[in-house]
Amino acid sequence: MTPIEICQHLGNEHIDAYYGELSGKEVRAVLKAGGTSTGVPKTAYTKAARLKAWRKRFDGELEGGNGQLALALLIEWLMRHHRQMLVDYLDFLGVTHRAGETDEDFCETNPPDKLREGATMLLSKYPAHHVATYLLLVGNLQNTRVFEQTPQLLVALGMSEADADAHVAQSVEAHGAAGAAADA
Repeated sequence: MTPIEICQHLGNEHIDAYYGELSGKEVRAVLKAGGTSTGVPKTAYTKAARLKAWRKRFDGELEGGNGQLALALLIEWLMRHHRQMLVDYLDFLGVTHRAGETDEDFCETNPPDKLREGATMLLSKYPAHHVATYLLLVGNLQNTRVFEQTPQLLVALGMSEADADAHVAQSVEAHGAAGAAADA
């Protein structure tokens, strides 16, 4: 599942919350990474006015399908504000890391059942949509279907159970099963 698809399934309420956690500096970094201007009208004197102008631009880019901006948002949000979740997951898997950052392709070095077991552990500690955002993004970055073939994560992201089951079936048909997805 691509970063733009993750954002679309999260819905406006969760995107609003993610955006709201970012500082002005972080919002500018997301806009730049998404290839979008960070300029604001000359009348935007206050921080609130700048954030409002950036938010309008930000929303337009997401609605237009800017995948780079979606990726930048999710990475900035995770790395700046939810790093402990990354640390907990990597520690659970026994992956060597520096404060949640690793170069290891841990989705290749761990079996799907272990990856899903770690997802269950995270779901017991963190808001479900945070866990789904993180793991589905990891799945995209590490080119694995394990997480998008885990209905529990898709429902946590905002899909209905029927849509999640249909997505899993479509993914399995197109790419093959990534472990015991149907049992998750």
